[in-house]
Amino acid sequence: MIATDYLDLLARVLATEGWTARARYDQAPERLHVLSSSLPTIGESIRAKAGVGGVPWFIDSTGDPIAPCHDLPRAVAEIGARLAPDAIAAAVRRAAVAEEDAPSRGLISRLRASLGRM
Repeated sequence: MIATDYLDLLARVLATEGWTARARYDQAPERLHVLSSSLPTIGESIRAKAGVGGVPWFIDSTGDPIAPCHDLPRAVAEIGARLAPDAIAAAVRRAAVAEEDAPSRGLISRLRASLGRM
């Protein structure tokens, strides 16, 4: 498999978990830009690169390893752990603004609606 094959697989799995992934194969190295649907302006760029012994790994934008490419569940969990705090902060900000417009809805309900994944 080549890097784009691994990135395509990762994109499909991320989509099932509610993340948005945009292929950026027109740039070198090829990468996948992963975004939260609740915070589409902040994301993470993921690339695939051979690691120790030639085993391909997903690597983040800072060069840190995420997970081996054959471990998609671990990769998705790690990406989610890295992006979720920003998505939650954005949801809290939106909920606070919405509270001014709809004070009768509970905070938890607004957060769930804002995140769209709970």
